[in-house]
Amino acid sequence: MSTTPTKFTARDLASILGRNQGPELFFQQAFVADQSPIIPKNLNVNRPLERIHIVWRGRVTIAGANYTAVAAEAPQTILQRVRLTGTHQRFGSLTPLDMTGASLFALGRLTRFRGSSLYINGVRQDELNVPLAQAGATFGNVGVYDIEIHYVLPMGPILSESSKVAVVPFLFMNADWGDTLQLQLFNGDLTSFGTPNAATTVAFTAFGSPAGNPLISIFTNYEILGPLASSISPAVVIRSEQSQTAPLAANGNAVRLQLLQKQKTTNIFIKTGTILAGTAAGISVFGAMSDNVLEMTQPVVDNKPIRNNFNNFAAKEYGGFSFNSVLPQGYLNFTFVESQNPLTYYRGDLLQGGSTFELDSNVIGGGAGVTANVIQEQVIGDPGTTAGA
Repeated sequence: MSTTPTKFTARDLASILGRNQGPELFFQQAFVADQSPIIPKNLNVNRPLERIHIVWRGRVTIAGANYTAVAAEAPQTILQRVRLTGTHQRFGSLTPLDMTGASLFALGRLTRFRGSSLYINGVRQDELNVPLAQAGATFGNVGVYDIEIHYVLPMGPILSESSKVAVVPFLFMNADWGDTLQLQLFNGDLTSFGTPNAATTVAFTAFGSPAGNPLISIFTNYEILGPLASSISPAVVIRSEQSQTAPLAANGNAVRLQLLQKQKTTNIFIKTGTILAGTAAGISVFGAMSDNVLEMTQPVVDNKPIRNNFNNFAAKEYGGFSFNSVLPQGYLNFTFVESQNPLTYYRGDLLQGGSTFELDSNVIGGGAGVTANVIQEQVIGDPGTTAGA
């Protein structure tokens, strides 16, 4: 039996790629504060999975007194964390996603002009920008707020629409994952929105109603590949967010923020600001975002920078310009895929044993509560197809 891979012409590819089937409802459940439910059924990958789309929709009624301080990224902080795990046929047990809800909401904005959507009382809020802070008059003062938050998680790197072929190997296939993918949500509570006054009360009810519960809806979006599906060398994008406080307790030069994984790396996202005091145990949100915490931040291998960065403000503008976007206040991106081709990733997997791959920076705005969250976007596997023109 022949094992010669199928070749596809450019016309063949054009007739297949981009035929997404749109959002399909996978699961719904009521939101309950302070719970971390594992969705009680595994993700369906009987077709190539292109993205997961989570929608939080409900009414938040604030009474008694205004919030003393509102979290900078409220109300999308109501999802404290989102985790996706599974067992890949080739790569074993993996966690493709482990990020805070606020950072997941911001992810699209970091690499696209249009980010995720937040609607408050029927008004779509502006794209995340500089400054990045929630105003109490918009959300946080005494009032009734009907809220709809969209969190979009593409399976592959977030590239331009012209890069459809490049992201095909990152689609989740049944042959790779089977019935193993589990999604877990970590729900916040009233302190996810900020520091409440002693007299502040918050009620969570159904969207547009003073009764019931908010609803979390999970949608899946599939792509039709036809015969191309059997001609893919698969790869998996890993996005894991780590919080670092100790290195920012005081100012210093060439401070190691985080050891990085020796893997193919597409982007390194850094988020800086001050953690808000007065939240409940297990709840962590930024009270203020800041671009003046770090300077000369650089990925470094064996004490040698792999990207020479002398000014974070220049690097931030370059990162936004590369993706035709605006990096919100407090966010910085070191990208290796401004080419819009994931194969230009940094080959951290080729580093020698004993080498150190780390993120270093001068700390210029350190102090109590100052924190940096780091998301190393990694690629496991060798993405590609056997298609050819």
